[in-house]
Amino acid sequence: MQKSELKKTEKANNESSGRGGIQVIARAAHILRTLQNNPDGLSVGQIAKQVDLPRSKVQRIVDALNKQNLIFLSCNKGVILGPALF
Repeated sequence: MQKSELKKTEKANNESSGRGGIQVIARAAHILRTLQNNPDGLSVGQIAKQVDLPRSKVQRIVDALNKQNLIFLSCNKGVILGPALF
């Protein structure tokens, strides 16, 4: 691969990574707003339906939000807003 082709590829990768980062933040915010509107909690599957995303993507975002204490995984209620938001 020539240097010019390599630079184009690197630029494309960087640009797509930037958009992906913004997109995941928007998705996480949508999940948090959905949980705010459902204080009794939702399952990951219910969240996925409400935000219109595949369950697997929602699960990854939920895991990341849980690690930051932004949400809490309750045995009784499912996913609820976490202590970091209160």
